Amino acid sequence: MIKKTWIFAIILMLAACSSESKSTDTTEEPVPKTAETSPTEKNEEVKEEPVNEEVTSIEEEGTYIGLIDNNSIEVEAAGETLVLRLTDEVRDDVESLEEGAKVNIIYKKNEEGQWLLEQITEKSVPEAAPSKKLTYIVDGTSIEEDAVLTESELNYHFYKLPDFEFTAEEPRKDLLFATKFAETFVRIEPLSEESSIDDLKEWANDELKAVGEVSEVNGKEIAGPAFENTALFITASKDSYKKYIVIQDLSNGDQVKYTVNLPEHKNAAKWEQAIWAMLSTIQTK
Repeated sequence: MIKKTWIFAIILMLAACSSESKSTDTTEEPVPKTAETSPTEKNEEVKEEPVNEEVTSIEEEGTYIGLIDNNSIEVEAAGETLVLRLTDEVRDDVESLEEGAKVNIIYKKNEEGQWLLEQITEKSVPEAAPSKKLTYIVDGTSIEEDAVLTESELNYHFYKLPDFEFTAEEPRKDLLFATKFAETFVRIEPLSEESSIDDLKEWANDELKAVGEVSEVNGKEIAGPAFENTALFITASKDSYKKYIVIQDLSNGDQVKYTVNLPEHKNAAKWEQAIWAMLSTIQTK
């Protein structure tokens, strides 16, 4: 009986050991934690691609001033003087231009920050008719006459009525005068971009003071709609003699100065209105 009891006890001990061994074997090994990346670190790891800004070409109208050197030209556009670098594609076009030509340009900024000329073309000027009828009013009576196209060497044209002659006078000035009375005339002077309007106004006032009291008048009322925009429209008179000095702003931005001399004559009223009619047709090239 004792022997059986020992044998049973040994069996129980072996069973207990086996149970502990299984319990130990099934214990899970701790899983090492993976280091997590913080949001800030993630943002730092993302590299931003550089943004390539598209360079936009600019198209404008302007006036060709001339060459600076073999690689650059100057063009007056948008109220400023542009320095434009030349490419091989535009050199032939530039060589055919005359200084002062009205042009259309397309340009953009290159990687060095320079303005690069992509295209330049001379503006086409509609061909003027060889003649046209001019109408003006004298003492309430409407007069219509044929006028002929007249070209100036100073790069402008106008329509001349039959009672007048036209000739070049001083440098940069022309003279339009009555055929039968040359003392009735208008001196025509296209102004350059370098002209000082303030100086011209001062000189004009001094010139008219020698005639009489100087008055500023409404150009549209005196000379018609073409003279609505003027930088200067002044007059002075003495007895039957009258004189005007006008600086007209043309539609293309150019300016022209007129000195109108009107001495006493039986046709003075007619000739004055004829002069304004002719001057209203002036167009610069």
